[in-house]
Amino acid sequence: MKLSEKLENMFSAIAFAEEGKFDTARDMLGGGRKVLLVLTGRETDVKSLKYAFSIAARTQAGLEVLAATGGGTAEVLRLCEEEARRQEVTLKVTRKSGCIKEALIRYAKDRRDLVCVVIESTEALNADCSSEQKRLTGVWEKLGCPLALVTEKTS
Repeated sequence: MKLSEKLENMFSAIAFAEEGKFDTARDMLGGGRKVLLVLTGRETDVKSLKYAFSIAARTQAGLEVLAATGGGTAEVLRLCEEEARRQEVTLKVTRKSGCIKEALIRYAKDRRDLVCVVIESTEALNADCSSEQKRLTGVWEKLGCPLALVTEKTS
């Protein structure tokens, strides 16, 4: 997008915000829709990363990342930041320790701006969860948006 188009969108968004139409203003500035990528530290996170960027590009959404601390997330986060710069996609990274399933539910609760959540597998959500936390059922029902599972194809 050219600078003049960006400025035109910004001034239009300001006019909507002045009239109290904050959701419209946020949407015009590209802050309206987000794809949430969940990184668990598995090797297949790279496939999830590519899929999340594909969805973000097709829906003109920004990308948010919920990353488990430790594990192999550092390298994938580096790739994510490089790709976000290359594609000029807004990026927000949040790191969480402990049960990623519980962190995901809390993070995504009441978020109407999420286009979808992308994760490697539902099995990966149980990493570092207690027995009680593993029994949390219906994660996708609590999200309020589609849950896209990116799995390794086995032969």
